[in-house]
Amino acid sequence: MAKQGRHNIDTIANVLIDKLEDMEKTAGRIEKAANQPLQVDLRRMEEIFNDKTNKEEAVLRDLSELRQKNKGRVPNWIITLLCAFFLISVGISLYAWKKAEQYDQQKTNAEHFQRLYYESQEANTNINN
Repeated sequence: MAKQGRHNIDTIANVLIDKLEDMEKTAGRIEKAANQPLQVDLRRMEEIFNDKTNKEEAVLRDLSELRQKNKGRVPNWIITLLCAFFLISVGISLYAWKKAEQYDQQKTNAEHFQRLYYESQEANTNINN
């Protein structure tokens, strides 16, 4: 049993030398890259960050404006209370007006009947005399 595919020492040495040269080239590139300062373009990231910051500031500004508006605004329950008070006042005024009209009418009727009564009393006294 003989081993097949045996390589010659010269062939192995040539392959190893080629691999070694490739490794030296790669090491040279790594050294060259390591000596250069790393430059990263952060402009796009800064734009995104600035846009986000501007949007957040706009939201906070809007919230602040809403708080200022709400400070000067009358609460709904007070508006409801004022409307109810107004309606009750109008209702009481109308009721008092109607009662005053009825009172005037009844007073007029009472005066009329009182005059009739006095007239009839005078007529009775004149007849009796």
